[in-house]
Amino acid sequence: MGPAVPPRGPGNAMARDMTSGSETRHIMTFALPIMGGLVLQQLYNTVDSVVVGRYLGEAALSAVGTCAALTMFVVSFAVGLCNGGGVLFAQLFGAKRYDDLRRSLSTGLLLLSGLSILIAALAAGLSWPLFRLLRVPAEVLPDALKYFRIYCIGLLFQFVYNVVAAALRSVGDSQATLFFLLISSVLNILLDMLLVIVLRWGVAGTAIATVFCQLVCAVVSVVYMTKKYDFYRFGRGEFRFEGEKAKLILKLGIPTMIQMCIVSGGNVLIQRVVNDLGTSAIAANTAASRIEGYLFVPAQGLNNGVSTFSGQNVGAGKPDRVRSGRRKSRSILVPVAVVMAIFLFIFARQLIALFGVEGDALELGIRHLRFIAPFFAFFCLYMSNAGVLTGTGDVKAASGITLAVLAVRVALTYIFCYAFHMGFAALYVPNPIGWVVGLVMSYLRFRGGKWESMSVVKSTRSNASS
Repeated sequence: MGPAVPPRGPGNAMARDMTSGSETRHIMTFALPIMGGLVLQQLYNTVDSVVVGRYLGEAALSAVGTCAALTMFVVSFAVGLCNGGGVLFAQLFGAKRYDDLRRSLSTGLLLLSGLSILIAALAAGLSWPLFRLLRVPAEVLPDALKYFRIYCIGLLFQFVYNVVAAALRSVGDSQATLFFLLISSVLNILLDMLLVIVLRWGVAGTAIATVFCQLVCAVVSVVYMTKKYDFYRFGRGEFRFEGEKAKLILKLGIPTMIQMCIVSGGNVLIQRVVNDLGTSAIAANTAASRIEGYLFVPAQGLNNGVSTFSGQNVGAGKPDRVRSGRRKSRSILVPVAVVMAIFLFIFARQLIALFGVEGDALELGIRHLRFIAPFFAFFCLYMSNAGVLTGTGDVKAASGITLAVLAVRVALTYIFCYAFHMGFAALYVPNPIGWVVGLVMSYLRFRGGKWESMSVVKSTRSNASS
């Protein structure tokens, strides 16, 4: 029996089959919009911090910054499980199993929407003991609690958006997510200015702006997906939950989710060290982390590109294209990393000063950025290997490697801070050491070749030719 054929026409015009043609062109065409979206995400996070720091003061900036680790922890559930769904979606698309693809999407949306409500309720309910455990300074605690509890309201919208984004990326449409994030970013910046500067709603205003933008992003993404792609359009009775597909999404997603939650949990542990160092350290770490986020954009974008490219090609039974795609992505990443590192080193002072910090906080932030910059190429190489492992379904190995990197980073942070009394430097010196560990482990796993047999679907192309 031949492969299922998707309906033709403009409804599927943006889908990108990466199983033939130039590897570099496919990966870059896919990755560039992802990078643009990541820049927009960083932009409105930066605007949040700049507005808070300049108009509400260092203590308010510290309140928002100290929430970052916990907000990332709860979002990790969404991103991790949706990445599992994305692996399945990409492999089903590569294998041309379009009916299964649509049913997997409906299952993913229902499964993750339900989980988001549960996670939001738990996170908001436990916020007080969590912040106390993190030793949040007393002058920061009220605003931090207010920001985090409002933020939890938007978790449902984040889960929905992440499922849709994974479904779109799996068929090669990364331009759409750039469009969604552009709308969300512009709206978020305007709302920040209105709610904080004009209406003077304080830290709550930044949280409300974020939640509203998440709602808009989720709605727009769902409308786009169902109108643009016939094979993502549900007929009567098709939007339903299927237990077997839920198990497969969880099988692929739980390792990544656990990995991301543990990584975020590690960041929570590190945030406790930051909080022990005082308000200036919190503000400096917040500013430096926001700027550092831009440095990660090329690696994260190409990681997504390599992951989707690898998923489609392993689903189509073409491991040689996976190897070639990995090589070509690395040849792009390293020169970009060098240029960005030089820029960051030279303009560190001006970048940190944007956040309205001064004195000790300013100098600490500058030291952070200038130390990290020369080592960033190691992170880029590590991420290219991780993209192959994740996309081909070798998620347990990818998760294990990430956890090893985290263990190195957290352990060294505590050792450097409390045993060697390195102070603020203990927060950033361990990072490049962890990246080197991740690079070595991921390279050895890739060279082992087990990823070649990790596909969870069978290509209908081979079936059709038999």
